[in-house]
Formats: sequence, C-alpha cells, structure tokens
Amino acid sequence: MTALRVALAFLTRLPVRLPADLPPARLAASSAFFPLAGWLLAGGQVVLAWALLGLGATPLLAAVAVVAFGAWATRALHLDGLADLCDGLGGSFEPERRLAIMKDSATGAFGVVGLALLLLFKVAALAAICAHALLTAICGWPALARAPFAGLLAAPMAARWAMAALAYRANYPRAAGTGHAFVGRVRGSHLFLGALFLLPLLFLAPLPAGAAILAAQLPALWLRGKCNRALGGITGDVLGAACELGEAAGWLAVALVMSRLP
Repeated sequence: MTALRVALAFLTRLPVRLPADLPPARLAASSAFFPLAGWLLAGGQVVLAWALLGLGATPLLAAVAVVAFGAWATRALHLDGLADLCDGLGGSFEPERRLAIMKDSATGAFGVVGLALLLLFKVAALAAICAHALLTAICGWPALARAPFAGLLAAPMAARWAMAALAYRANYPRAAGTGHAFVGRVRGSHLFLGALFLLPLLFLAPLPAGAAILAAQLPALWLRGKCNRALGGITGDVLGAACELGEAAGWLAVALVMSRLP
C-alpha cells in the first residue's frame, strides 16, 4: 500500500505519512494509483456541487466552487506547473533558457494568461455539466443524473492517468528534480493497473465517460511532442500541465456530449 500512499501524498493535500526513504521504484509504482487519487478529488467535487445546487446555488456558482475546491485539494500543484510551462515556452526559444525560466518561482505574463484561460474553460464546462447533472427529487434536494455524474468523475481520473502515460518512456531533461522520480520510470504494468480504475465509469455511462477519457489524453499527447522539441524532454511541470489541461479537455467533452443528449 506504500504506492497508494505516495500517490495520495503527491497528488492531494491528504495528511498521508510516508517512510523516510522511498526507493525510486516505489515512487514510480505510485503512478498506478494516480486515477484513484483523481477519483477521491472528483468525488469531493461532486458532493460539493450537489450540496450547493441543493441549497439553490446557480450552476455557475457551483462550477466556481468546484474549481476552487480542486485547487485547494491539490495545493494548486498542477496549476503551478501549467503556469511555469507557459512562462517557459513563451519566454524563450532556447531549451536551456526555457528550463531556467520554469525553475524560477516567479510567475510571468504567459503563466497568468495561461492560468486565467484554463480556469475560465473549466468553469464554463462545469457550469454546463451542472446544468444537466441534477434532477429535482421529491424532497427538494437534487438527485445526480448518472451520465453527467460519470463524466464529471471521469475527467480528473483520466487526466491523472494521462499524466502517468506522459511519463512512460519519456526523457527527463534535468539532472535532478521532482519529476525525475516518475519520468521514464513508469512501467506498462502501472498504466494497465491505472486503466482498470477507469473501466467502471465506462459501464456506468459509456458516452460521457468515454468522451472524457479520450479527450483528457489529447493534451498529454500534444505535450509529449511539443516538450521533447522545446525542452528536450518531460519535466514535473509538464506533467502538472498535462493534468490540468486534461481535466479541462475532459470536462469540455462531457459538456458537449451532454448538450446533445435528450
């Protein structure tokens, strides 16, 4: 269970205690449980949306609260990675200089714009999902509809699986760093186990869950090619950016699917 505890400690703010010395193999093995960490996060977001909408909040207000909860529950770790990547890619044309910019703790204009656009896309997609997700129950509290519920859960889970897939057989361009424990060390067996956590959602609601899972992979696929050329490999910031962009893409796909369902 050490690998599970590592995944929860790395991807959430849960107070999980870890051994003092963890071998790299154990750290990499935690990638198999990345989707499970996404399930815990998305479960909290679903409960929050249900409670707010039941109290009379608008879908837009519920969406803002859900996005804020996600940032809090992850300590904004992946948002920081996205901002750093935007600054690095926009701030120079040289891989070494880009990596140096990404290492700087300050956030520049490219990072601010990237974060703002991402959060706007997330809120807009979630507001559309919330508008479809709830059916009024006899008692006055909302009952979650199965299809959007599965789609809302699927995007954070699939985005974290995509993050692990991005680290698979990738090159780490620095001598050391947080991402060094994962990049190039994830195995196919870890990805297979992580994919099993996604299967129940496909049985629950194939269309929205499948759309979310597929769409969440697209940013990671693009980042693999882009960052290999621009940075010389994949860093921890790139993994975080893949997670955030994958979530947004997954929720956007769910919103588009739900708009076409009766």
